[in-house]
This record gives sequence, structure tokens and C-alpha cells, in this order.
Amino acid sequence: MGSYLDRLTADMKVAMKSGDKLRLSVVRMIISDIKKKAIDTQVDALKDDEEVAILQRAVKTRQDSVTQAKAGGRDDIAQKEQSEIDIIATYLPTQMSAVQVAEKVRALASEIGFQGGKDTGRFMKEWMVRFKGLADGKLVQDALKTLS
Repeated sequence: MGSYLDRLTADMKVAMKSGDKLRLSVVRMIISDIKKKAIDTQVDALKDDEEVAILQRAVKTRQDSVTQAKAGGRDDIAQKEQSEIDIIATYLPTQMSAVQVAEKVRALASEIGFQGGKDTGRFMKEWMVRFKGLADGKLVQDALKTLS
């Protein structure tokens, strides 16, 4: 438990020594988010999947900011947010490609006897047990719709 926090803390020290202000800022923010969640849930250390969820939420928030900044013509802000996404992404597990997601969705659907829209909840529950954090939910939903 807490392996991401340990890695982030070590990387924070490296960023401080090297003077990498952007990485230092991003890493400190992620560490703060992880520690806040641990305090809020009243545990000493979060599980790895909980830490990954925090990292994924941070990426999603920044992706929304990039979209809004580009729509507003603020390429400077979009570029800064994208740089932060690139830093956070180095800590996330490798994501499955669209092709891999489609293959896994087909295999799992046939395994559990997926019958269409009414089984989506059951499918997603099983998907999350097996592949949580390894694929974008939108890719999974799109692949599942092609089966229906």
C-alpha cells in the first residue's frame, strides 16, 4: 500500500535537487491529494487502486482544462496543462489500446453471456474487477455498444 506515494515522494526530492519547478509543483499537488484522501477516509495509507484513481482524476481534470483553454484561445494555458498531464501520466499504469480494449470486451462479453443493454451493469461490474484503471471507460463503452 502506498507505493505510488513512495515513488512520488522520491521523485519530489529529485525534482527539488534538479530545480525542475513544473515537475515539483505537479508532484507536490498529487502527494497532497493522496494524503488528503487518506485523511478523509481515516486510513494510514491508501491502496494502490485508490492512488491510481486520484492520478486518473487529476489527468481528467487537466484534460477538461485543456479543452476549455483551447476553446477560449488560450494556447499558453492549454500547453501548461498538457505538460502537467504528461508528468502525471508517467505514474499511471500503461493503458490498453482501443484494439486491446475491443478484444477484452468481446472475450469478457462471451464469457459472462452478455445479452445487450440490460446486461451493461453486470458487464461493467465484472470489467472493473478485472481491468480497473487499465482502460478509458469511454473506450470500453464504445466497444460494448458495437456488440449490442
